Amino acid sequence: MPLARFSRIEPERRQRLLQAAAQEFASAGFDRASLGRIAEGAGVSKPSLYYYFEDKADLFVTVVREAWERLMPTGRVSVESLDAPRFWPTLEKLRDDNLARCREEPWLVAVGKLAYHPPQDASAAGAVAELFEGARSFVRELLRRGQEVGAVRCDLPEELLIDMLTAADTAADHWLVDHWDELGADESERIARIIFDAIRSLLSPSPGEKE
Repeated sequence: MPLARFSRIEPERRQRLLQAAAQEFASAGFDRASLGRIAEGAGVSKPSLYYYFEDKADLFVTVVREAWERLMPTGRVSVESLDAPRFWPTLEKLRDDNLARCREEPWLVAVGKLAYHPPQDASAAGAVAELFEGARSFVRELLRRGQEVGAVRCDLPEELLIDMLTAADTAADHWLVDHWDELGADESERIARIIFDAIRSLLSPSPGEKE
């Protein structure tokens, strides 16, 4: 965890630091990433990094967690308030919002690459695994609500449904972040829309369930 004083840093400086670190980790990898280059990119001194973080792994984990919090639906949608007509449209809007946010803040895409290619460092890799586990918990809550309102199929075991959604979503996100620089806004939106429609078809109730 970053030192408490990091939470008191002014927003603009915080953003520069996170962006510089994300870009350096994504381009050089964790082991070869340079704290000196991160400091230079953020416009701060290298010793100041140790004023906010315990070490390089702590900085890495902070960058990934900060980006994760900005993109995860948790806090942006009340699962309990979702009904059948709004269930899938709400998730579609979250997808659109995340795509727009990634275009506005490219460092978030860089962090996505870090999450899907975690380092060997135990503390850093463990933190990334923890985030994915938290996402799985949210998926469980979301699917249960979808089943309650009739927007998600009930003819398969819960763990299988979670695995299906997690696998499809992870594969899609992994591919998109790895190819983001090759895709224009229109193409990334087209692919994301097709992926979303495929996931919705996969998880929606079968005709027999609707009868």
